[in-house]
Amino acid sequence: NPGDSDSKWVAGAMALSLSNIYQDADNINLLVPVLEYRGDIIFLKDGELGAKLLSTEETEHGVLSGGLLLRGQASYLDDKDTYEDDSALIGLEERESIAEAGVYLRHKNEMGQAKLKFFGDLHSEKYGNRAEAQYIFALNKEQWQLNQSITLIWEDSDRIDHFYGVSQSESTANRAEYEGQSAINLALGIDGQYRVNKNWDVKAAVGYVFLDDAITDSSIVSHDDISFISLGTQYNF
Repeated sequence: NPGDSDSKWVAGAMALSLSNIYQDADNINLLVPVLEYRGDIIFLKDGELGAKLLSTEETEHGVLSGGLLLRGQASYLDDKDTYEDDSALIGLEERESIAEAGVYLRHKNEMGQAKLKFFGDLHSEKYGNRAEAQYIFALNKEQWQLNQSITLIWEDSDRIDHFYGVSQSESTANRAEYEGQSAINLALGIDGQYRVNKNWDVKAAVGYVFLDDAITDSSIVSHDDISFISLGTQYNF
């Protein structure tokens, strides 16, 4: 991303607070380890393991690159013990977290970075596909880096049904049956970074996601948006 150091390895920790859109569910607060590897071909960043398979020479117009990605998408309903105290969710079957593989294409220049991604799930049950189109506007001054991002996220009906659908057997008088439809969500974010010295960084981020009606119409969803805030520090090797 714009503002990243030239270090091969980065390690640190981040405190994250995330709103929870499920009915009667508490917000999610986590302390998350940060580990990045920035190799010439293989890289690990933001929970994604990737391989860069193509890259153009850098010109005045920037550089174009692309390759393969592997990552996961966590599910709040992965374990019934997590939501056994949420009265509106009792009786729902577990929805397992998803492992997915995909491709990406990235264009980066002095102004910022444009990135396209497409993912398909790796499960035999077919939990659907997901695509993202993102642009990051980059601003930097001395030790400060500020990135502003806008992201469109498309998820197909199988993906939405897996996370937010309600089957006939799960429906109750207060929980209507629901079959997921494809959705397009809009995410806005700002993250800032301050370089304390050549090794240490302090980072903070805020974000907001506007959810499609295909998600908010579900009887197990109570919010039409997701917000998050994070604060962390990292060491560059």
